[in-house]
Amino acid sequence: MSPNPIPGGRRAVVLVAFVSLLGTLLMSGCLPESDLAAMVESGAAYGESGGAKGSLPDPGDWWKNFDDAGLETLLKDLRSENPGLKAALARFDQSRAAFGVAESDFFPAFYGDGHAKRLRDTGNSRFVLPQLTYSQYRAALNLNWELDLWGRVRKSVDAARAEMEASAADLDAAQLSLEAELARNYYQWRFTNEELRVLDRTVDLRQENVDLVDARVRGGETNQLDLDRARTELEATRAQKLQVERARAELEHAIAVLVGEAPATFEFPGAAKHSGVGKVAVVPAGVPSDLLSRRPDVAAAESRLAAAASRLGATKRSYLPTVTLTGLGGLQGVDTAKFFDPVSLFGEIGPQVQVPLFQGGRIVGDVERADAEAREALASYEEVVLGAFQDVEDALSGIRFLDREIAAHDKAAEAAKSAAALSRKRYEGGLVSYLEVVDAERTALNEERELIRARSTRHLASVQLIQALGGGWAKAKAD
Repeated sequence: MSPNPIPGGRRAVVLVAFVSLLGTLLMSGCLPESDLAAMVESGAAYGESGGAKGSLPDPGDWWKNFDDAGLETLLKDLRSENPGLKAALARFDQSRAAFGVAESDFFPAFYGDGHAKRLRDTGNSRFVLPQLTYSQYRAALNLNWELDLWGRVRKSVDAARAEMEASAADLDAAQLSLEAELARNYYQWRFTNEELRVLDRTVDLRQENVDLVDARVRGGETNQLDLDRARTELEATRAQKLQVERARAELEHAIAVLVGEAPATFEFPGAAKHSGVGKVAVVPAGVPSDLLSRRPDVAAAESRLAAAASRLGATKRSYLPTVTLTGLGGLQGVDTAKFFDPVSLFGEIGPQVQVPLFQGGRIVGDVERADAEAREALASYEEVVLGAFQDVEDALSGIRFLDREIAAHDKAAEAAKSAAALSRKRYEGGLVSYLEVVDAERTALNEERELIRARSTRHLASVQLIQALGGGWAKAKAD
């Protein structure tokens, strides 16, 4: 028997080096080139860094821009009781657990192995041995640890971490979206109350008109037609009030569901019942565009791009050999009395190398799929960013035009109110027909309601801008 020129330990090292070289050659010849050059700057660089670029800046208490205690109370209830927000939190917990599972691949896995069984050997074999029946007992510890020589495990962990961060951003996005929806419903409810107060005054005025015209009819100063017109306007205004009351009830139901309560038992907090609608949020000049970076949907899209880039890197490493350190050791024997004796000890440990030589195109298909997923993530990221800019521009232009619209409606409402008062005096003096009074008062009511609706839309536009900027226009405080 010829002497072995390479000792056993060094021989294993040489074997591993050989298969590694073979895998590298295979990879260089088979690995397809990626056309995602843009990902180097946006997503792939993120994935290569092995972690997040940074946490989202704290947007602060955006609702304080409105100085409305009722809104603040409702938002606190939403954060603690809203079912959709609880579901989003559960999804984040799932992604966090998945990241923990992926991260565990960095470490060796140990598991116990044991059995106690009765055996009977065959007597029909090429060796003439007696048939024996005996018991066998075994208690062992197994080791399995993939050596991350090429970074496949690291890439997989990076992808899981990015997915967890995307889920965290999804949670923030869900919260901001629900808060904005609550704020919109709340201010619509508040301005609906303002509209009802106007309609209440108008109903009283219409009733006074009916009484006035009725007295004039009895006095022979006018005819039944004027009285019918007055009654028509009174009932039409009452019908409009009922329509607004129905809309207010629907808004109350929507707010109740958002804060996790049954509409039948929901009551507004005391702070929300006072008169007025709170101050309008004033947008400072020169809102910085870098505030868009804290939008949760932008952060989620960026993290998913990073996850796709990391998964692509992990999939490409499937062309390389897998080196796993395996081990087995423990006690085994046929006699329980001697089971714990040193003679029962056994064990083995060493690297196991698996080289992908031919898999029918499976790896190529996996890489092409991962590459397509990364390109999809990049396109989705670009779409989200462009949509974010559009949302901000829409909100800013809406606020700019609404401020001018409110000023115009305010002047129109004052003029219409004055014209209605003058028409009524002219009618009482017998100078004009009641038709002119009807037309003037109807115009005054419409202008007053339009003013309220424009002011309501202005509040909603502020909420829209806050949501578009990811939580307001205040810069995050430095850490």
